[in-house]
Amino acid sequence: MSYFKVVVDGISKQDLTEREQLILQNAILHFSAMTNALITGTGVMLNPPDEGTMGITFAYPEAIDAEKEAEVRESIVKRLNAFFSMSNLELIAMIK
Repeated sequence: MSYFKVVVDGISKQDLTEREQLILQNAILHFSAMTNALITGTGVMLNPPDEGTMGITFAYPEAIDAEKEAEVRESIVKRLNAFFSMSNLELIAMIK
């Protein structure tokens, strides 16, 4: 099994309501699913990270090509950071 975690930093600096955090978490989920489908074309389990943090954990049931995994990692971070920037949110997505 192959996995990696995308974590969003800066939540503590933002004054986001619980509803806004839920909307952002769902946007992260959808960006992640779309990015994975476009790049790998394989199934992936997408799980929220630990309680109190925002992001997504990618868990592939079978190992994927290292180049495709790197492309997914780079692409999801770029897409999320562009989304946050366009939404005037001081948030940063990063791989952990």
